[in-house]
Amino acid sequence: MKKTIYGVAGVAILVFAGFLVYRAMQSGLTYFILPNEYAKQQDRYEGRRIQLGGIVEAGSVKFDEETLLLNFNITDTFQTYPVSHTGAPPDLFKDNTGVVIEGKFDGNVFVSNSVKVKHSEEYKPPAEGEAVNLEELKETLY
Repeated sequence: MKKTIYGVAGVAILVFAGFLVYRAMQSGLTYFILPNEYAKQQDRYEGRRIQLGGIVEAGSVKFDEETLLLNFNITDTFQTYPVSHTGAPPDLFKDNTGVVIEGKFDGNVFVSNSVKVKHSEEYKPPAEGEAVNLEELKETLY
């Protein structure tokens, strides 16, 4: 009888520990997506911290040096979202630069707490009127 009780208690403890590990992994998971991926699956990422990768839309950068409020648009040429970030932009941050931002969506605005400028050693801008290859964009932003 004691062996059965100890066995059931041991299994219950292992199941509970497994549940705690699963929850910790789910809450610590941060997805990397592009703006058009978010647009297609907003429900999947709603309320979750994500990394959003894309290009800083030309002419969209506004920075207030007094409040350190940085606003800009991020795009993958298919979908564009406004971004709000508090803090000074990185040194290489400018129009048409690849960035990865981390944070959450608040309505239609991405509220970021981290901005990373991404670049490869070789830059080839798309030809006039040509869309960006999403797979190549992802590769340079990882």
